[in-house]
Amino acid sequence: MSQVDFHILDRPENSALLQHTCKLVRKAYRGGHKVYIRVEDRQDMEQLDKLLWTFSELDFIPHTTVDREYGQEPVIIGMIEYAGDEQMILVNLSTSMTDNYSSYSRVFEVIRNEPAIISAGRERYRKYRQMNNELTKHDIAVN
Repeated sequence: MSQVDFHILDRPENSALLQHTCKLVRKAYRGGHKVYIRVEDRQDMEQLDKLLWTFSELDFIPHTTVDREYGQEPVIIGMIEYAGDEQMILVNLSTSMTDNYSSYSRVFEVIRNEPAIISAGRERYRKYRQMNNELTKHDIAVN
């Protein structure tokens, strides 16, 4: 059984999704966790890669993308399923559920306020519930 947190954003813009993701990743990184961020497409991967360097002048979050050679970076961004472990958190920005989600210590489903994306999120919520996962829903006001 996994702990799955749904973060439902109050805004539909992709920029709000990426900003909120950076905040989640910063908190996880400060807590000593490794993070895999699963994105929907290459554009999101590239934007998030740039944003993690610039969203805060006070924070440095070492990261890379799955299409580069990587080693010890605690944060990895990709579009594929990635083999997590009990020390790693999954932040899912994709509209599909990750088959290997239970290998992660915790899962964050981040959903922006757009009808098709909310509908896909509800379907994932039902699947997680059917598999007896611990679910929490958070309504997020993005500023």
